[in-house]
Formats: sequence, structure tokens, C-alpha cells
Amino acid sequence: MTVLAASAPARPVADDVSASVRFHDQLGTRTERTNFQIEVGIQSTSGALQVITVRTTLGPGVRWGTDAPDPTEDCTTSNPAVCNTTMKPNEVGTIERGWAWDVIVDSPGNYEISATVVPEQADPDLANNTATFRFEVVAPSGGGGSGGGGSGGGGTVSASASAVKLLPTKPKAGSLVSATIRVSAGGAPVRPTGISCAGTIGSAKIKGTGKAASGSATCSYRTPKAAKGKTLRGTVLFRARGTKFTRKFSARLS
Repeated sequence: MTVLAASAPARPVADDVSASVRFHDQLGTRTERTNFQIEVGIQSTSGALQVITVRTTLGPGVRWGTDAPDPTEDCTTSNPAVCNTTMKPNEVGTIERGWAWDVIVDSPGNYEISATVVPEQADPDLANNTATFRFEVVAPSGGGGSGGGGSGGGGTVSASASAVKLLPTKPKAGSLVSATIRVSAGGAPVRPTGISCAGTIGSAKIKGTGKAASGSATCSYRTPKAAKGKTLRGTVLFRARGTKFTRKFSARLS
């Protein structure tokens, strides 16, 4: 994060917020499975600090599975599920936030799931505030191949997460400190969702900004200059392929 000089242009007065919903682990809009994960995401351009409400509606014939929205994610398990999340200003690009949940259908057919974002601040483009994902569940093609309903052999490979890597490795007070975790499954990168960042320096809380990329989850913290000699402690929480991960770190600021 850079410090804006007095002559720099002002941050936008309006924040464009958009929604997305799709299969989390599959491409396309067709599947033979009747239980799978969906990914609901929101994007926010640089703008004002605000709380955004996300409503996810399961269409007829779709219901929540085992890993459904819950209060630990600031969500209600209902239809529609309602989640609240705080988006922070960002001078260098968009902010992404998302969740991955299990859903179930009972038979082949055409279905839909929609997500709507409701921001506190004025939104200059309301056309992208709702996204509807339409998909088809087809009957298994037969044979002994793809493994239909159960979670046994041939299922999705579980995700794994590395330890935290700090950048810089020896952080200084007054600098931006990034904590990154590598996320993969079967050696391939996985994009995490629902990143949450917490941090403290002594007894004071410090805010962190989360960022998801293909194969990594990152929390960035702007440390104050007055924290020299104190210890930054942080916690990074996220999901990947239905598993919740928590990684903690600590570093003395020079």
C-alpha cells in the first residue's frame, strides 16, 4: 500500500460492487453429481469502508448440504442465506471476498442459484449486483468410471495448505507485512475463498486485508512506526475445497 501525496487524485466517492456464483470445483454448467460445492463471491472496487450484505438463494430442488452457511461466517443457514461482510478501502485495485458451500439436488434436471449484493454506499452500477448460475444435472453415463453420488474413491482431492511465509522475512515497524499461505490439491494450485485476517501488536488490534489468488491466500498488515521492538501476531483463516484452514504467525518488528 502506498501513501497518497496531497496532490494525488481522491479515492472514488462510489464503490462498484458485483456478485458471482458458480461451481467451486468443476468447469462448465453440467455435472453428473448430485452433491457438489458452489462458490459465491463478491468484488468491490476502491471506495468507502462499508458493510455489504449478500443474499444467496437456492432455486427449486436445491438444498444445502453438510457444509452450509453458518454463523462463524457471519451467515444464516436459510434460503436465502444472508451473510454480512466488511469491505475496506483499497487504493490499488479490487477486493474479493467469497464463500464455498455444499449443495444437494435429488435428481437430474435444470436448476439455478442466485446471489445478490446489497451495499451500504451508493453503487454506480446496479446491473452487476445480482448473478444467477444456471446448471444441469444429468444422469450418469453408465460404466464404472466417474463415481456418482458418494465421496469415496475417485472423488475430489483434498486441499492442503503450507505454513505462513512472511514478506519481508524480517519486517520493520512502519512497513507493509504480507503473510502468504500456499494452497494446493494433488500438486495443483487451488484458489481459496472466505479469507479472514486478524492481527495484534501488543494489546492493540491491527487490521489485515485479505487477498485470494490461484494457489495462495494472503493477509497484508500495515504496521505503525511506533511498534518498533514489539511483536506482530496474526491469524489467517480461509476455505479450500470445503476444508477450513487456520494459520498463525508472529514476528518481532525491528
